[in-house]
Amino acid sequence: MLKSKIIRNFSIVLLCLLIIEILRIYPVEKETIGNTSLNKGIIYMLDSNNYLSRLDVTYEAKDNESIVREIIDILTIKTDKQNVREGFSPLIPENTKLLSVEINGDNVALDFSKNFLDVSENMEEKVVEAIVYSLTELDTINSVTIKVNHVLLQKLPHSLKKVPSIIDRTFKINKIYDLDTPHDITSTTIYFPAMSNDFKYYIPVTKYTNSEKEKIEIIIDELESSNTYNSNIVNYINSETKLINYEMLDKSLLLNFDRNIFGDIESKNIIEEVVYSINLSVRDSYDSLDSVMYYVDDSIIDTHFLLRG
Repeated sequence: MLKSKIIRNFSIVLLCLLIIEILRIYPVEKETIGNTSLNKGIIYMLDSNNYLSRLDVTYEAKDNESIVREIIDILTIKTDKQNVREGFSPLIPENTKLLSVEINGDNVALDFSKNFLDVSENMEEKVVEAIVYSLTELDTINSVTIKVNHVLLQKLPHSLKKVPSIIDRTFKINKIYDLDTPHDITSTTIYFPAMSNDFKYYIPVTKYTNSEKEKIEIIIDELESSNTYNSNIVNYINSETKLINYEMLDKSLLLNFDRNIFGDIESKNIIEEVVYSINLSVRDSYDSLDSVMYYVDDSIIDTHFLLRG
């Protein structure tokens, strides 16, 4: 039974969690090129279908404030920091200046020039999403406060939708509404693997539904389906794959699939893009979980830990 196997492996999970906590005390991974030490990070920019996409990025800044400033430069149209792959676009309006950066605990307050309000109506919410998701990928930042010309941004300039004074990932990203009623609404963020000119990346989509399904069921259903959110999305999960059962044990989510989850039955490996999509989706949809354990027909295959910003 799955439960007995869970108990046998639980001590391993606890040990691994301890190792992860120890590793977190080390600074962000760096890549050295010549005499230049580059920080590796994550940033969110528009793909060709106008969906915010998760991209790897390197930046030269060292201290927290300088890193924040460099990320904002990358997210701003027509700056000298456009070091992201061709085919992806920044959103912050051209000529917008970052007047100040103030870091208080895990919150960063940004004060932009009035050009920030020149964003188009169909991008005004996405520009906030891009800023918040990019900055909260940093280990030290969990929320963002946005000011324009020293005044707190309380509403989006066109739709007048309210903006929280402290914005975190509960603001969500690439929102899609599939609702029958305004009551009992669930939000689930699914990271879809995508491809553009042989380049792999991930698109987070937050789906609002009235579904009574558990979020992990929604995640797997969405990753299996031939959705129409974005023409670049690639379905790596076999449509015949079944999530036999799942269990939450302390801070771990245990997923038990049938053998169709294997990309190659002979090698008995789960495709990397499948694991990455599930892990990112679980990370952003469950605040209380630290790890995902993968089983196939009740046999453990792997354990992955959900590192958060």
